[in-house]
Amino acid sequence: MIKGLRVKAIIKEPYRKAISLINAEDAYFDEFVDLMPFATDFIKLQRASLIPTGSSAYMPTGWLIHDEIATDGFGHVFDIETGYWAFQCCLKNSEKEVDVFLQDVLSQLIESAIHIEVKSDEDDKSELYYFINGHIVS
Repeated sequence: MIKGLRVKAIIKEPYRKAISLINAEDAYFDEFVDLMPFATDFIKLQRASLIPTGSSAYMPTGWLIHDEIATDGFGHVFDIETGYWAFQCCLKNSEKEVDVFLQDVLSQLIESAIHIEVKSDEDDKSELYYFINGHIVS
C-alpha cells in the first residue's frame, strides 16, 4: 500500500537546525538520534528515509501540478526562524512508516500543526489528523 503524507507545522526550536538539513536532503533522521531519541524506532524502518523527501508521483490528482509541483503550498519548505515546515511525500507503507512517523516523531517535533493529511492509494478520501495535547489524532 502506498501512503501519501502532507504536513504543515511549526517545529520546536531545539529541532529546527536538524529539520532544516533533513528537509534539504542534506541529512536524515538517523543522523540526529542523540538529539531526537524518540526517532529510534522510526529510523529502523525500511523506508523511513523517504519522509519527508519521497516522491509524490503516486498520489492522487490534486496533489501535484503537471506531475511535479506540489499544490496548496506543500512544496518542501522550511523556515528556520519561525519553524514553519511544509512537505508532502509518499512511500510504500509496508512497515507502517507513516503511522510511526506521526506518532513517535512528528508529535515530538512540533509545537503546533496547521495541516496533517494522510491518503492511501486504495482510499477515495484523505484522512485529516490533528495535534492535541502532544498527540497526533484523527
